[in-house]
Amino acid sequence: MTTHSISEDSLPHCTEKEKLFNEFLFEENMQRSKLFAKIVTLFEGILIFIHAFSNYAANQHITMDFYLFMYLFLFAISICMVVYITRFEKIETTTASQRQKFKRGLTGFVIFFLAWGAVVTLADQREYGNVMAFAVNFMCVSILYHASNKQILQLYALPVTILAVGLPFFQNAQPILFGHYINLTVFLFFCWLASRMLYRSNKMNFYNQLLLTATNENLAQTIEKNEEINRKLEATNERLRKLTLMDELTKISNRRGLQQYIDNALMVSKGRRRLSFIMLDIDNFKLFNDNYGHFEGDKVLQLVAQQINNCVDSSDCHISRFGGEEFIVAVFDQDLQEVVELAGCIQASLKEADIPHEYSLVADHVTVSIGIATGKVENSGQIQAVKEKADFALYEAKSQGKNRINVNNEKVGVNTNQ
Repeated sequence: MTTHSISEDSLPHCTEKEKLFNEFLFEENMQRSKLFAKIVTLFEGILIFIHAFSNYAANQHITMDFYLFMYLFLFAISICMVVYITRFEKIETTTASQRQKFKRGLTGFVIFFLAWGAVVTLADQREYGNVMAFAVNFMCVSILYHASNKQILQLYALPVTILAVGLPFFQNAQPILFGHYINLTVFLFFCWLASRMLYRSNKMNFYNQLLLTATNENLAQTIEKNEEINRKLEATNERLRKLTLMDELTKISNRRGLQQYIDNALMVSKGRRRLSFIMLDIDNFKLFNDNYGHFEGDKVLQLVAQQINNCVDSSDCHISRFGGEEFIVAVFDQDLQEVVELAGCIQASLKEADIPHEYSLVADHVTVSIGIATGKVENSGQIQAVKEKADFALYEAKSQGKNRINVNNEKVGVNTNQ
């Protein structure tokens, strides 16, 4: 169904909601009128055939009498109405003038249909004395064509006047005439009442649907806003989580981040995994801070973290600041020789960086002492045992003169309940 836009000029005194309802009602009446015109065309075609056949059977030829003329007339008007509505539907954008002309045409068809029933009913008084044609047409219009009370009374006015004025001229029997007036008055009242009930029901349903649509749109907007808020909260929580796992100065992981990395790595694996710790401590860092200042000391911590990062190029390695001037690298699933080579890379990288440290007792640049330990782990006790052995290896490296790598070859106990 084509939906046509409506000009505000055609409804100057309506609220926005009433404008939408009038537009909806216009489209509905147009579609109902088109369907009804098709049904009338079919029905009148059948009546034309039956009447012509009966006429031919009685007279051996077809004569144009009043009823055949009326059937053909309504048949032709109904076809014209179907064509009229179809052509209007094909217009994508209509002006207010076009819509008003179409509404007059639609109203004219409905009035013609009712008036046709009134005229046929008057003719029936001479033959049958019933008012069936008018009653059926009137009932169809009252049920199918929805309009305001003013509009529906305007539709009723001419056909009812034709019938009311014409009945005395076509129905001579006073009792039958009086009965027609009484019965038609009651019938017309209930048809009018039915039209009002249907109109109000249609209007209420439309407003409820409008309200439901607006409510759903508001609900959808609220849900979308809530989802956006939730996404922002999740992003904020993720940033906060990362901040709690990150060392603010060096922008690498802290102890908590290290522990989470190890827990996650063990969680996705089945059984024990080889875990190595490389523990580093900047040599004579207190002397550096005392002579260069803490601001320069912070820069050194950042540079050292950067050099370690340059050597760590594996998804199985994780670097963290362990505290003060200490750093730790967790390495999974690499043999001891590879871990020692990684530690050597870190020392060589720092030597190449050549960060001045005139007050160091071992070199004229910043150096680190390194302790290494390795073992197979699957629980927190075993992890702590490897870490303690790496820490002891670091202590030995510093005791032996600093700027060196010391490996603790002592195996971690294999008892999984540690």
